[in-house]
Amino acid sequence: MNIASSVSKTFNNLPLNIKEKVTLPYLILGVILVVGAAFVVTRVVFDTIEERFTNQLLEAGILASERMVVEEDQMLKVLRLLAYSNGVSEAVQNSEPETLRELTFGTVVNNRQALVVFLDMEGNLVLSARHLEGGNIEEYEFASGGQSIFLDQPFVQSVLNGVSDDQGNKFTGYLETEKGTYLYIAGPVLSEDRKIVGVILVGKPLSALVKQLREETLAQITIYDFEGNVLASTFPTPSGVDPTLVESIIQTQDESSIVLSNSRGLISRNIGYRELFAAWEVRGWDDLGVIGIALGESFLVSTTNVTRIQITLLAGLLFILVIIIGLNLSYIITKPILELVIASKKVMDGDLNVKVQTSSKDELAVMANTFNQMVSSIRNSKNQIIESYDSTLEGWTRALDLRNEETKGHTDRVLELMEQIARALGIEEEKIVHIRRGTILHDIGKMGVPDRILNKPGKLTDEEWVIMRNHPNYAYGMLKDIHFLVPALPIPYCHHERWDGKGYPRGLKGEEIPIEARIFALVDVWDAITSDRVYRKAMSKEQAIEIMKEGIGTHFDPEISKLFMEIIN
Repeated sequence: MNIASSVSKTFNNLPLNIKEKVTLPYLILGVILVVGAAFVVTRVVFDTIEERFTNQLLEAGILASERMVVEEDQMLKVLRLLAYSNGVSEAVQNSEPETLRELTFGTVVNNRQALVVFLDMEGNLVLSARHLEGGNIEEYEFASGGQSIFLDQPFVQSVLNGVSDDQGNKFTGYLETEKGTYLYIAGPVLSEDRKIVGVILVGKPLSALVKQLREETLAQITIYDFEGNVLASTFPTPSGVDPTLVESIIQTQDESSIVLSNSRGLISRNIGYRELFAAWEVRGWDDLGVIGIALGESFLVSTTNVTRIQITLLAGLLFILVIIIGLNLSYIITKPILELVIASKKVMDGDLNVKVQTSSKDELAVMANTFNQMVSSIRNSKNQIIESYDSTLEGWTRALDLRNEETKGHTDRVLELMEQIARALGIEEEKIVHIRRGTILHDIGKMGVPDRILNKPGKLTDEEWVIMRNHPNYAYGMLKDIHFLVPALPIPYCHHERWDGKGYPRGLKGEEIPIEARIFALVDVWDAITSDRVYRKAMSKEQAIEIMKEGIGTHFDPEISKLFMEIIN
């Protein structure tokens, strides 16, 4: 049986494959969606049509009234920003339109105000800035000088006369001009000593206001004066209302609600509408007229606010359910794959002790088990190779011992002490493996030193010392191209460097010397002076300690020396 057929048989015997795992949850989700859709359709069909329409009309009326308040607050905000801007009062008082323009134009543009007017105390126009209809946001028409049309308006006279009531010293009104009918908020411009030096008006076209309300409420909006005349409307051909109806609306207005009885039916472009009326209030209680909010009576596809909330909640719940199922499904499917990816990355980084856990019996479980077997095989092969490498290194050391009888056993003696000090210093076990190899190979460079110098019984000449001191360079040349031995190089290459920089072969100083080489310098010297040599006997422990102390700060690292002394004592 080949591999392909073996794998196919394994997959066919699985109780539940990935395809079925993906399909089954979405089949359940489809059933839930069908049941939910049936519920929504039932609610839409059987909900009371009249109730839906009435609720929509009321909601549109409330929203329109609230939006008028928001618009008035926004205009008041801009008025205050302009009135209290530095230099504005002086420019108004001195009738300096250009200065006033420079001081206020940025605020006007940034807040997208349709019209701003400044008047002095005689009602003369100091400056007006009117946005050009259809122009860019920075395109304004400016005017200055002459008697203004606002002087006789009650809301302007109230400001000029310093009138203040419970709502403050700002007043609202509307005015019909050749440019259209505008809603204005007027307020005083005060000098530094809090005296009125002029009036500022912020205006907005009623046509723009009803258009904005239309977009936000989806209802037709009309604003009427006290005589029932149309001031602005979104109807293409609006009609006025009976003044007695306006008077009734104003007299029976309820501050907390919109009265359903204040309504009428009308037809525009062969479409039947029902129009609901509410008082057009400004500054909390001042009435300027009435607002009409109209909806078409072809509302069969409309829904009440309650139904819309139910639909929204149901849709939201279904959406959340889809997300939850999708996330869980994604997690269930991708978790073993992600574990395989993470494990593969660890293997790439050299960690061969990883193992992917399996909790299912599908194709991914087969893949995970195969991966674990592969890593185990690689780990065993690596261990065998490392054992072979280490055996080879030990063989090199034995060969060197055969050449140099004097240092025979030296490597075995320093190994244990090196590992003990390295662990006491907190060096990781992974690095200690390389320290061990570096210790084994510390004198491998002596392979390049002639026997007549290496085994000379007496002192070496200066010429012979030059050759002997080259053995770290020989070690570097031998090992630098062997990849797995590169981390072990610091000891063979740098163990004759000194803390004061007078060592060889490179004259490294202080912490420039690798830490493993600084440790080995102590251990190497200690073993040398406590072992028999052909030219002298081994020193006693007390003598050796004194010799070692003399080298602290010159030959040896002071901090590591303290730990070394503690260990050998």
